[in-house]
Amino acid sequence: MKKLRLSIAQKLITALGVLMLLSYSLVVSVYLTKLYDTSLQKGELLAQKQSIQYIDEITQSINRSLSSLTMVRDGLLQMRMDSVQNRPYAVHLLEAVVRNNPDLIGAYTIWEPNSFDNEDASHQLTSSYDDVTGRFIPYVVRTNDGLITIPSVDYSELNDKGDYYQVAKQSKKFTLLDPYPYDLNGKEIIVTSFILPIMDENGQFLGIVGGDISLQTVQEKIRNIRPLNGHASIITSNDYYLANGAYPDLVMKPYQIWENGGSISDYKKHFATIQYTSDRHIKGQMLRMIIPIPIQDFTWHFEMAIPKNNMLTEYYSSLWNSIIIAAITLILMSLLALLLLKKIVLENIKKVIQVTSAVAIGNEKQKLDIRTNDEFETMANHFNRMVDFRKEAEHLIQHQATHDLVTGFPNRYGYTRYIEMKINSDKHVALLYIDLDRFKIINETLDYTMGDLLLKLVGNRIVEVTGESGHVYRFGGDEYVVLLDEISSAGQAAAIAAQILSVIAEPIKMNGRLFYLTASIGMSVQQEWTPETGDRLVKESDIALYVAKKQRNTYRLYSPMMNNVPTKELILENSMFEALESNQFMLHYQPKLEIGTGRIHGVEALLRWKHPEFGMVSPLEFIPIAEKTGFIILLGEWVLRTACRQVKQWELMGLDSILVSVNMSMMQFQQKNIVQSIQSIITEEGVRSEQIELELTESIFMENPEHTLRILHELQELGLQLSLDDFGTGYSSLSYLQNIPIHYLKLDKSFIRGIVTDIRKQMIFKSIIVIAHNLNMMVVTEGVETAEELQIIKEHNCDLMQGYLFSPPVTPERFVELFQSVKASGE
Repeated sequence: MKKLRLSIAQKLITALGVLMLLSYSLVVSVYLTKLYDTSLQKGELLAQKQSIQYIDEITQSINRSLSSLTMVRDGLLQMRMDSVQNRPYAVHLLEAVVRNNPDLIGAYTIWEPNSFDNEDASHQLTSSYDDVTGRFIPYVVRTNDGLITIPSVDYSELNDKGDYYQVAKQSKKFTLLDPYPYDLNGKEIIVTSFILPIMDENGQFLGIVGGDISLQTVQEKIRNIRPLNGHASIITSNDYYLANGAYPDLVMKPYQIWENGGSISDYKKHFATIQYTSDRHIKGQMLRMIIPIPIQDFTWHFEMAIPKNNMLTEYYSSLWNSIIIAAITLILMSLLALLLLKKIVLENIKKVIQVTSAVAIGNEKQKLDIRTNDEFETMANHFNRMVDFRKEAEHLIQHQATHDLVTGFPNRYGYTRYIEMKINSDKHVALLYIDLDRFKIINETLDYTMGDLLLKLVGNRIVEVTGESGHVYRFGGDEYVVLLDEISSAGQAAAIAAQILSVIAEPIKMNGRLFYLTASIGMSVQQEWTPETGDRLVKESDIALYVAKKQRNTYRLYSPMMNNVPTKELILENSMFEALESNQFMLHYQPKLEIGTGRIHGVEALLRWKHPEFGMVSPLEFIPIAEKTGFIILLGEWVLRTACRQVKQWELMGLDSILVSVNMSMMQFQQKNIVQSIQSIITEEGVRSEQIELELTESIFMENPEHTLRILHELQELGLQLSLDDFGTGYSSLSYLQNIPIHYLKLDKSFIRGIVTDIRKQMIFKSIIVIAHNLNMMVVTEGVETAEELQIIKEHNCDLMQGYLFSPPVTPERFVELFQSVKASGE
C-alpha cells in the first residue's frame, strides 16, 4: 500500500481548518451577507413608503385644487349662459378657491375682451382688479396680510411671461406650466400654474381659469423629506427641477443625468424601480427611485435619492465586529501554527544549517539527509543537486562578471582581465573610446527593451567594422571601447574610427521608426605594450573623447595639450554667473543684406565672451558648457533682452525698423513657459514683436515634434518672425518644411563651399530656393565670402545673404555706421 504523502501546508491546514470554518467563514460570510441585504431592503422600503406617502398627499392636493378650479370655470360659464354675470361674485369664487386650497398661492380668471359680460368699457379702473381696458382679469393672491385681488399682468405677452395665457389660448386644452417668474406688486415670485380653458358651446375660446402653486411652498415640503439623510426631488414634464430637497439651486434648471447614466426618458420608463448609481456630489453609490405623478394630460415625476452608505450603518458596525473576531482568530491560528512549526520544521532546519555551513566553507562532500516524505525531503534532494551543479554555476557567474548582459560583449572588468593576461609586445596598440551623442535623450522616449535593442544593434555595427583586428567592449551606458592590439600605425586606427562613425550614422529602422545616431570617439595610440599601457590607454582616450564631444560626430587623437582642456572648461563653468553680472558677455551684430536691393534687411545677434584670463572665448567653447549646466536658460534670456534694448536704442537714434534675429537652443525651447517668458521680455523692453526673429535649429524637432509645433504656432501668433537655422545639416530637413510655421530658411555655409565650380551643388541650391519660395519662405544664405559666390546665389533668386563679403559681426556702434553708409549710398 502506497504511503500517504502530506505536504507541510496540508498538515497545517488540517490542524487549523475547523477553527477557520467555525470562527470566520460561517460567522462572517453568511451573517454579513444577510445583514447587507437586510439593511438595503429596510432603506428601500423606507424610501418607497415615504415616496408613496408624499405622492398621495400631493396628488390629493392637486386634484382638490383642480376640482375647485373646474367648479369656478363651470360656474362662470353658467353665469354667462344665464346672463347674470356678476364680477364681484366671480372674484368671491376665486377667493374661496384660494382660501380652501392651502397649496395654492393664487387663483385667477382672464376673459377675452367683452367675453364675460360685454361691459368692459364700464369697468375701466372701477375696482382693484380691473385695468384701463376694463377687461375681466382678476388675480386673487395669498399674502402675509391675507387675500388681495389685483389685475393679472403680462397675459398679452408673446413670450415666457405670457405663456400662462397664450399657451392655453392656442391649445384650448388643460395646461400645466413649468416654473416661471411672475411679477407680484413689484416682487418676483416663482410659480407653476394649472390652467383650464373657458370654451362656449360652439368651441369658441373665451378665456382661462387658473391656479398658481408657489415653488417656495413645494420646496419647503420637499426639504423635509429626508429618509436616512437622503433627499427628494420633483421633476416637471419637460425634465426641469420643480423642487430639490438637497440642492435648491437646481430648481428651474434642467434635470442632471446621473453619473454614467443614460437619458431621463429611459429612467422614467422604469418608474418605481430601485436603481443604484454614482453621484457627482458624493462619494459612493446612491439609491434612486422615480415615481410618476399624473396630472390630467401631464406627468410630473417624484424622485427619491438616498446615499447607499446611510442604509448600511448597521452593516458597517457588524463588519467591524467581524474584523475584530477575524483578528482574534488570526492570532489564535498564528499561535497554533507557531507550535506546529516548532515541532515539524525546527529539527529539519537544524540539519539544513549544519550541512549548508559545511558547504559554505568548501566541504562539498556533505549531503543533506532528510526523509520526512514532505517538502523538506524535496528541498534536500534539490539542495544536493545544487551542490553538484555548483561548479557549472561558478563558470556562469564568472562569464556574467566579465560580460555585458545586454550586448554580450566583454565589460570593463573583462577588459581589465584581458590586459592582465596580455604579454609584452613591441607592436602599436590603440584604444578607441566611443560614446553615443545624445543617446540619453533618445532612450528616454523608448521603453527599456527597445533601448537595449538599439544599443545591441550599434554594438554589432562596431563589431562588423573591427572584425578580427580588435576587441569590442561595452563599458556601460552608451559607451563602447575598441582595443586594436596589433596595428601598423596611428593612421590605421584613425581609418577604423572614421569607418565606425560612418556606420553608426546610418539610420536604424526599428518597429516602424527611424533612429538617427552619431558618436564621438577619443583615441590613444601607444607604440608598445607594457603592464601600464592598459590604464594609460583608457585615461588618454577618455580625455580625447572629452574634446571630441564638444563637436560631436567626430574623433580626436589624444595629445598632451588636451590635459589642460578640462581645467579651462572648469574655470569657464565656474565663472559664468560672475561673467554675466560683470558684463563680460556682449553682443555683436552681423548684417543680413537684401541681394536684390542692397539694403540691410536685419542683423543676427551673436554672443561673445571677453574673459579676464582667456581673452575672447569662442562660443563653440562656452555654449556647450552653458547647455550642460543649464546656464543657457539664464544666458538666453539675457541675449533676448539685450537685443530688444539695442533695437529700442537704434530706433531712438533714428534708424529705421531693424529686424534682429536671436538664436535659441533646444534646452531653452523645452521650457514649459517659454512663450510667456519671451512675450514678457518683449513687452517689458517696449519693442514690437515683429522686430524680433528667433533662429531655431532642426534639432528641436528630434525629441517632441508635436510639442515643438504647438510652441511655434504660439510664437507665430505673438507676431514673432521664425527662422530655421543651419538648414541642410540634419537628416530630414525637407520633411519639416511642409509643417512648421517659419518665415525664413537659413542655408548653412556648407551649401556654398565650392558652389562656384560644382554644378550639382548649384542645382540643389536652386531646388531648395524654389521649394522655400513655394512655401512662402525667404531664403538666407550664410557664409558668403566671395563675389563669385554672391553672383551664383543672386542668379538663383536667393533673397538675403550674410557673410564676411559684406561684413563680419560688428559692435552696435560699428553697425550704425554701416547702416547709415548703405542708406546714404542707396539714396
